[in-house]
Amino acid sequence: MTTQHVYQTYIRAEVEEVWRALTDPEATRQYFHATHWTSPPVAGEAFSTLLPDGSTAVDGVVEEVTPPHRLVHTWHPVYSDDLAAEPPSRVAWELTAAGEGLTHLRLTHSALEQSPLTSETVRDGWVWILDSMKSLLETGSALPPVAREPQAANPA
Repeated sequence: MTTQHVYQTYIRAEVEEVWRALTDPEATRQYFHATHWTSPPVAGEAFSTLLPDGSTAVDGVVEEVTPPHRLVHTWHPVYSDDLAAEPPSRVAWELTAAGEGLTHLRLTHSALEQSPLTSETVRDGWVWILDSMKSLLETGSALPPVAREPQAANPA
């Protein structure tokens, strides 16, 4: 089982712009499955993100906030009973300047040893989130929802 996922991307935006996209509720609504923070992240405090209907998507505790370079928090998805039954895992966001107008973003999702369903769910989920954030910052538009693959025709 995978106990850690690491993602890296370069975004044509200043570190401060990427930080704002990561922590601002209006920005996250655009690229993060329409979810948003209920309050700014504060080290040592609980947090939650909400779905458009007002229900909680994810809750956790903010472990570290070093604007605009590092945000670390636990991750406990509660939008599904199966995911909610697993213990929290940990997400670390690291932003570094990689040149003028360019940011290197590294996301590490760890502590997944006891959370196999969460591990499987976020494996590809983070790719879409990061790609959508990148698109929003570079073009002004987040990615549209992904169309589902058509069902294979029954060969019989």
